[in-house]
Amino acid sequence: MLPVCKGIFLLLGFQLPAQSSFDSLKIKLPKHYFNTVIAVDAYRKKEVPFSDTSKALSKRLKSYGIKQFYVNFYTPLATKSWMGADSISKNSHLLLTGTFVSLRPVFSGITDHNLVKFGIGMRYIYNTGKKGVWFADVSPFLTRDVSSPSKPYYRLASTFIYSQNESPNFNWRLGITKSFQWGNRYYLPFIGIRVGRLDKVNVSLQFPRSMSVNVPLNSKVILSLYTRPQGGMYNFSNVDTLYFKSSDATFHFTRYELNSGLRVDVRAGSHINFYLASGLSSRNNISFYSEGANKNRPIANYNTYFYKVSLPNSLYVNFGLVLVFGKTRSYYNEKNIYDAADLNNVIGAPNGNIQVPLPAKNTSKQNLESVRDLVDYNDI
Repeated sequence: MLPVCKGIFLLLGFQLPAQSSFDSLKIKLPKHYFNTVIAVDAYRKKEVPFSDTSKALSKRLKSYGIKQFYVNFYTPLATKSWMGADSISKNSHLLLTGTFVSLRPVFSGITDHNLVKFGIGMRYIYNTGKKGVWFADVSPFLTRDVSSPSKPYYRLASTFIYSQNESPNFNWRLGITKSFQWGNRYYLPFIGIRVGRLDKVNVSLQFPRSMSVNVPLNSKVILSLYTRPQGGMYNFSNVDTLYFKSSDATFHFTRYELNSGLRVDVRAGSHINFYLASGLSSRNNISFYSEGANKNRPIANYNTYFYKVSLPNSLYVNFGLVLVFGKTRSYYNEKNIYDAADLNNVIGAPNGNIQVPLPAKNTSKQNLESVRDLVDYNDI
């Protein structure tokens, strides 16, 4: 009996100082589920001559190509976690988003124009703790042609989505989106379906944003076959007098194309990802329109142009770098948090779902993550 009591005394004597020492460390634990993510993207499409030269402006512009530089970021501002009346853990997330685009439409017949887009927005995500995730994104922005003196033009894009995770292998989404990505001011329904886990092979259809087949080769490399629209609406200086009303200092330039190709994402480390994509650009369309000609359509789509033309298919190349900053709370195998990360990826700049961890052949790291998930940070 004496050896047993002595053993218990020694055990208690060890545990009490250890617990006291741990408490005295005052470890500051992560409070957010999302990192700060910055995506830097470069896009290039070679010049192609206009196939229809019957229009006077087509003869003057001669050819069309694209040089685009893009920076996008999101960062968490506030995270709230609580236990609901149904004894289910819930959380909400408020993120700050930002976008900068430098678009150089290359027309060989006129001077160079640098069309800039800049915006700061807010994103709210609510995880119900069950199967549903609510997502809201509001993104005001301005456009300006910085190659010549001109006033900025303000616009507002927004998206509201409900996402249902029936299981880690199947998800559906419904919502509405207002975007200028399709070369006009469209209000469109958002319909999404995904089959397959986000951290494994999956097929994703997110109308009208993207369609893709995603194949992780290992924990570092992802191959994606995709189709995705690209475009926008920009303020364009009338310094070349393309618009016959020379008194108008600016007009609007719109572009739209559908990119289909192969993308390779490489996760070089836990805080860096780079990618390379190339393929065919189809359904190319550009147009010029004046604000005055569409002033009687304050909400509806623009439909009066002084120049509109379709262009031949062409090849494009796209490469980028994704940087990840900060630490997060553990969310390993949390399907709703994975889904929220994927919504950030679909609605913002595609970042290769950098916040969704991929399975590794060596499962020791996954086992550590599983143990980490057993720890409730609020109880430490």
